Amino acid sequence: MQSEGTQTLGGDRRGKRAAVMVADMVEFSRRMEQDQVGSADQVTRSIQLFRNLIGDYGGRVANITGDGILALFDSAGQALRFAIQIQTEFREQSVWGDGEPIEFRIGLNIGEVTLQESVAYGHCINVAARLQALADPSSILVSGAFRTAMGELPGTSLRSIGQPRLKNISEPIEVFEVEHSGAKQSRLAGALRERLPAEPVRHPTIAVLPLTNLSGDPRNDHLCEGIAEDIIASLARFRNLIVIARHSAFLFNLSANPAREVQNRLGVRYILGGSLRRADKRLRIAVELIDAGTETALWSDRFILELEDLFDMQDEIAGAVAARLSTQIDIAEQHQESPHPRDMRAYGLVVRGRHLILKVTKEANWHARRLFEEAIEYAPEYGRAFGALSRTHNLDWRYAWSSTPKDSLESAIVLARRAKELDRLDATGYAELGYAKLYRRQHDDALAEYSQALALNPNDADIIVEYADALAYAEQPQRSLELVQKAMRLNPYYPDWYLWYLADIYDAMGRAEDVVATVMRMHDPSEGQRLLAVNYSHLGMMREAQAAAREVIRLHPQFTIAQWRERPPYRDPLVLERYVEGLRKAGLPE
Repeated sequence: MQSEGTQTLGGDRRGKRAAVMVADMVEFSRRMEQDQVGSADQVTRSIQLFRNLIGDYGGRVANITGDGILALFDSAGQALRFAIQIQTEFREQSVWGDGEPIEFRIGLNIGEVTLQESVAYGHCINVAARLQALADPSSILVSGAFRTAMGELPGTSLRSIGQPRLKNISEPIEVFEVEHSGAKQSRLAGALRERLPAEPVRHPTIAVLPLTNLSGDPRNDHLCEGIAEDIIASLARFRNLIVIARHSAFLFNLSANPAREVQNRLGVRYILGGSLRRADKRLRIAVELIDAGTETALWSDRFILELEDLFDMQDEIAGAVAARLSTQIDIAEQHQESPHPRDMRAYGLVVRGRHLILKVTKEANWHARRLFEEAIEYAPEYGRAFGALSRTHNLDWRYAWSSTPKDSLESAIVLARRAKELDRLDATGYAELGYAKLYRRQHDDALAEYSQALALNPNDADIIVEYADALAYAEQPQRSLELVQKAMRLNPYYPDWYLWYLADIYDAMGRAEDVVATVMRMHDPSEGQRLLAVNYSHLGMMREAQAAAREVIRLHPQFTIAQWRERPPYRDPLVLERYVEGLRKAGLPE
């Protein structure tokens, strides 16, 4: 097999243990017979997607044969994470693209691989190829050896299918099928158990729930959420409506949660729900506005449309809901519409990338970047794609995932400016520019950008809480605290990073005990360990401070005080020095 991109294995003639992935396109020969030009284009684009993403997951392509790919990874966990995500990409791509969906079969194994003159050899490769041939379309099969090596992967289970006979493989091999849920339901159930019910508020409040997918095809789940998310963004522009953030609203659906339960948990007076049926690119969408207290319908409508008409429908729904919930909304404001992408594939890529970026891991961040870059290729006028791409570069800088961090921060600035230029009515471009300028320590400019973002979208809880964090770094912690509390009312089942920002505020105020208590409320306090190390040190709890410092090093082995002191953008140098001194006292390396 002809090798490419094998810099880790190099030309080593000795055997080296590696995780092996063999992937093959389903029914490639039939596709070529029916449409040779179109199928060749699909294969080219699919192989390019593998090439673009595989390095982000620690893998490298070892061989490409027509519609088949051999790839090598340093660990089983990396190989499985990539295989799950690439299968997800192809499933979800079919929702937005044209033509017959592209499907791959994937087999995974682990064992000794030998490279001789850039050719990869190994019995483990043959086994992976047999597993691939045995797999169903869009599925992943792994060997027993791979299962033993992979360890735990949250949200993923392996189901044994026994020891099927594998062609030309003499030894019995137990085979497992990968079943991946993303751990979504378990996380949501945990959130519902642990958060307190929201307090009802006096203003008109609404929760927009994701549409119920009646098509029976899980590929449409992101479409159902994406429609609801855009309606939330449109409604959040109206100042006299309070709109619950997506993180909290998407925990519920009317088929499982009665309207009064949603009202009690979210503190809302109104609920917008609905359903989606899909046949190819034709959509049938039903929506209903409900008075949660009386469980009566105030308004309902049905839409039959093509996928390309989706944006017009979203704007129509938002305007109809706003008109029925408030008589004070300026009619002109209802017709402020942001430019939409010409190509629906660009919209779909951004929807998928936004889900990935929330994982806040290097591989997910780089994967999301590839999707945003592809969206821009399809629709170079799409401002939201530039804003999302800006965030990936900012995260590269913040977490030192980039080898050239200053370049990453500058890219974040340039891309956020472009997002603003392309769409002056989209709050996210302003917010991304505020986020990037904050970390360049341009505090006043950052606050001005956030103010403009909230002028456009005053009820966006995520923007509010990021603005609050910027205020804390700019020596306005009390105002910051008030805004975080407002964001938490809009998003009562808020994600961990809200608590992280709240702990930041308490740290800027010198309230060490509140910092510790806040970090300990996080479901996953991993990224709060630095704040714990600092504030345990200031409380004189050195055993706890040193334990937190050890956890910092475990999570970030390259961590140094010199590198991290460049990250928190405190305007007051004394606050920064207090923070650094806490890291030092906890025993973290200079």
